[in-house]
Order: sequence, then C-alpha cells, then structure tokens
Amino acid sequence: MSIVYIFGDSITYGAWDIEKSGWMARLRLFFDDLQLNNPNYYGLFYNLGIPGETTVGLIKRFESETAARGREGEEVVFIFAYGANDAAFLSEENKFRVSKDDFRHNLSEVIKKASVITKKILLINILPVVEAKNISRNGKMRLNKYMQEYNCVVQELAIELNVHLIDTYSVFMKVGHEKLLASDDGLHPNERGHQLMFETIKPIVQEMIGWQ
Repeated sequence: MSIVYIFGDSITYGAWDIEKSGWMARLRLFFDDLQLNNPNYYGLFYNLGIPGETTVGLIKRFESETAARGREGEEVVFIFAYGANDAAFLSEENKFRVSKDDFRHNLSEVIKKASVITKKILLINILPVVEAKNISRNGKMRLNKYMQEYNCVVQELAIELNVHLIDTYSVFMKVGHEKLLASDDGLHPNERGHQLMFETIKPIVQEMIGWQ
C-alpha cells in the first residue's frame, strides 16, 4: 500500500483549474485508474494544499496531518510545493512574507521530520509569474527574481538533504509561462499549466511508488 501526501498552497489545492481541479487532482485520477485495472495496486493520495499557506503553516501542521492519516506498514511518499507565498514581498512593511532564512529553516525541519518516515521525498519549486500582473497585488509584490532567489534555497536543500527536486520553474519558462498562467492573475496555472505540471510530476511519483 502506498500513501502519498501532497503539501502545498493554492496551486496544490488546484485553484483556477475549472476543468479538473488542478495538477494534484489529475495525479490522483491517473493513479485511481491504475488501481481499478490492477488489483495489486492500492494507494491513497491526499491533497493537503491550503490557499495562501507559507512554510510557517506547514511546519505547524505537518505532524498532525500525517499522524491523522498514517497507517502501519504503508509505503509513504511526501511531496512539498512551497515558496510562492513565502517569497511575496510586502511593500508596506518592506519585507518578504517569510524571510529566506526562515523559509530555509522551516522547509529543512519538515524534510528532516519526513525523512524519519520515508526516504521518498519530492520537492517542487516555485513557478514563474507574469510580473505585469504581480507588481502590487493585494499589497504583495511577486517578481521572478524573488521566485528564483527562493528557488535557489529549495535547490540547495534538495542537494543538502538528498531529496528529489522537480524544476517546474524551468519547465514553464521553456514552454512560455505567460500562456500557462491564469490570464487575470499571472500567478496560478490555468488548465494547460496544471496539465503540464501533472505530466511533469507523474512519472517521478510513478517511479517512487513502483506502479507501471
């Protein structure tokens, strides 16, 4: 039996995908279909995305969320997709919502706790934004240079703690991120963006749980 926990923010939750409710929902549908056609497969896929959440919220709830859903003898995979809210610059306060040092600490601590349970841990880095729509949105400024700075932290932690990293930032930039993000938002993926995330993440998760 496999249990996959996916922690993240509104992008993990599936915001702005009115077609299939996000990349994580698409991932679950794919694996549910595999289970229906193969009696040897059984798994649970938990979407633990909370819109607006930062790593501050993650570190507070990680243990209680996993304890409530854990089962003895299961094969566990953890997926963490954070940073877009941490890296939001609060113009009026002249600071990031979560500093890079605190972001590093929070994510590192959660990965260390997760590694006690399993070695199958996957980090998903921060997507690019359409800057013209994010110069000052609700008092929060999101620029790609900020996303890249926080992505450097994610990459460093992946190397330091020996966990797998999926570079969705580069995938979106290569394809052309403007057409993959919600037109009136510039932050959340649209249906095409969520589909691309699903296609990028699926083979890694499939390999981790050993389902063909």
